[in-house]
Amino acid sequence: MSNPTIHDDPTEPCPFQVNIPDEEVARMHRILADTRLPDEPPIPGASWDYGVDLDWLKGMRDAWLNEFDWRAVEREMNTFSQFTVVIESLTLHFVHQKSSRPDAIPIILFHGWPGSFWEYHRSIKLLTDPPAGQPAFHVVVPSLPGYAFSTLPPKQGWSMADNARIFDHLMTGVLGYSSYMAAGGDWGALVTSYLGTPQYPACKVVQITAAHAKPTLGALLTLPFFLLPASWRSWLYSKVYSDTELYDFARVGQLLRGGLGYFVEHATRPLTIGYALHDSPVGLLAWIGEKYSEFMDPAVARTATQFILTTVSLYFLTGCFASAGLPYRDNLKSFSEKRELRKPYGVIQFHHDVNNYPESWIRAQHPSLVFMRRHSQGGHFPGYEVPELLTEDLRELAASQKALFTA
Repeated sequence: MSNPTIHDDPTEPCPFQVNIPDEEVARMHRILADTRLPDEPPIPGASWDYGVDLDWLKGMRDAWLNEFDWRAVEREMNTFSQFTVVIESLTLHFVHQKSSRPDAIPIILFHGWPGSFWEYHRSIKLLTDPPAGQPAFHVVVPSLPGYAFSTLPPKQGWSMADNARIFDHLMTGVLGYSSYMAAGGDWGALVTSYLGTPQYPACKVVQITAAHAKPTLGALLTLPFFLLPASWRSWLYSKVYSDTELYDFARVGQLLRGGLGYFVEHATRPLTIGYALHDSPVGLLAWIGEKYSEFMDPAVARTATQFILTTVSLYFLTGCFASAGLPYRDNLKSFSEKRELRKPYGVIQFHHDVNNYPESWIRAQHPSLVFMRRHSQGGHFPGYEVPELLTEDLRELAASQKALFTA
């Protein structure tokens, strides 16, 4: 991790700008240039079905060396208002971009893995400066503890419930907002779900991308039919679920059958892979880039070279890869916990995400659901992939609950 900012008064936000030392950027390039990759896959014709595609990896490494400009990325990052503040011995990094509108609603946006705060850079201006008549937002985008410019979690077993506590304090105790919205995907969705409980009254509305939900009783009764031949199962499920829901089940099944290797490693031995790839930019590109290729809308992934290289560079230059994997080990029990969101709750699903669940399951678990939308575009990183769609939905959800922020 990079060194934390020194605060004269740690309870007050300290302005922050990204400024990686020249020697660190030069060293990253030297390692990239000196890294050897195989001439051919060890199995003829092997591609994404065996892991990261070798030709893709070579092409991305070449782009990293010859086209990518970290200093240009830094200049763009530093156009946003960034700060650090100390909360519970953590130095937290965050963007705090305020709207010029006096009626703007505070909102905090959470990323997950393998993301970063930069996942939302395309969304921020859309939220702070909307079209006339649409809600505006004061936007806060933090780096989760152990990611990028936020320091490491202060103890073993640091959970997303811990994150919810410190980020509620950021919004209320540090930034002084009496009410706010929260939104997020991946680990950010889990943080948001904790903020959606009565424990945090200042958080009035929550939005989650690809919300997790358990099968309803009716769905559970169909599980024994997995013993039937595939054609019979397909016929049965077609009578119960829509074509979209069947597609989502197929995506989840594909992930469970062949795409969870990263999850198992992070959840069981996060520091083994963390140390192994700590000083290997090409290794990080393979490990992280595979997930971007798999979890993104394919149409976006084809043009996302600069974004992916920016994210991987952030992981390498801040040394955060090992700590960014810790939530998988420290939050496994959270997936089995029952949390019924008690606040107005919105769910936005994007077609190419990997963990969409049926609306009937979500409504059964969270009766406070007030907004549900499905898009034919986008994937696991909508703040980058389809920022216009995400921000339009956030505006609509906020407008429907406007009274909660003016009372």
